[in-house]
Amino acid sequence: MSQIAEKMQEGVASGVFPGGVLLIHHQGQICFHEAFGSASLLPNQIPMTCDTLFDLASLTKPLATAAAVLLLIQNKSLTLTDPLSKFFPEFAEGTKQEITLYHLLNHSAGLPNWKPYYQEIVEREEKEPGFLGSPSAKRLVCQRMREEPLIAAPGRQSLYSDLGFILLGEVVEAVATEPLHRFCYRQLFSELHCKETFFIRIGRRPQAYRGRLFAATEECAWRGKVIRGWVDDDNAYAMGGVAGHAGLFSTAWEVYRLVRLWLDSIAGEGLLDPTLAALFTTLQKGNDVPVGSSWGLGWDTPSHPGSSSGHHFSALSFGHLGFTGTSIWVDRKKDLVVILLTNRIHPTRENQKIRTFRPELHDLIFQEVVGV
Repeated sequence: MSQIAEKMQEGVASGVFPGGVLLIHHQGQICFHEAFGSASLLPNQIPMTCDTLFDLASLTKPLATAAAVLLLIQNKSLTLTDPLSKFFPEFAEGTKQEITLYHLLNHSAGLPNWKPYYQEIVEREEKEPGFLGSPSAKRLVCQRMREEPLIAAPGRQSLYSDLGFILLGEVVEAVATEPLHRFCYRQLFSELHCKETFFIRIGRRPQAYRGRLFAATEECAWRGKVIRGWVDDDNAYAMGGVAGHAGLFSTAWEVYRLVRLWLDSIAGEGLLDPTLAALFTTLQKGNDVPVGSSWGLGWDTPSHPGSSSGHHFSALSFGHLGFTGTSIWVDRKKDLVVILLTNRIHPTRENQKIRTFRPELHDLIFQEVVGV
């Protein structure tokens, strides 16, 4: 494992990220779990530890939102073919009426990748103090999404979309009749005894975590500070800290436990229906799936060439990336789980070096751990 540790140290030294935690599971056991570099550089340098809490960014999509949707399908509250308009009548117009929950989970609804809705909320905050992070701010984002024109007809183009998962989070709340963070805590995190996996609502960080070590993210101009312990994603923050696309915090160990939920469920030993868990983590094919898509439902699969998983993950693999420098890749065929949590956007999101580092690391792990 020395070459893997050296690669992580190289990542710190060459500025790929200030610090990170790498956890590797292979053939039934955790064979590597180490911390490297710094959790924060500004305003003070603080060493990274294995129990550092990370802003998981888009890992929220599979670990919280997709899992929540699956649970609601499992208990017959939802179906994959439910139209979005069933929950939001504003989507019952034009081609938007064709959007189903399947399209949203598969990133094939035709919605834009991202929109800076937070900017309007920040402007309103200047005139109406307290608007940012309020239920009214969240409703404004939902209203703007409903007004958003589609880039492509549903099922015709693979377009990774934050908007789709914000909407899925809203569907969960509408059907479960409780906030997304509360549903996920009750039905997922507490069931798995994950005490360090949570959303942080703006202004309501749990007292128990105020002394904990959070990995810092970027120095944000409009918030006027280095972000640490609050969600980095601008839209999620403006919506109150809880959203279907971003907002989840956790440690490498508990991310591993959440990944085990999917693997155990596929094996018939977890909380999730095994058939649904296998479906969500498998590359989708069919008439309603765009040609060239690499997506399952909530989970991605290797898209060779150029996959962040490198060159060796098999067709029985699934994973996801997070903007803050987080990633999960799982190969069911090789019984391999790789969880990489970094603070690569600290102190600036302009750092893109992880794009080349991550596949190199995964290739090295296959060489050193699996043997290829």
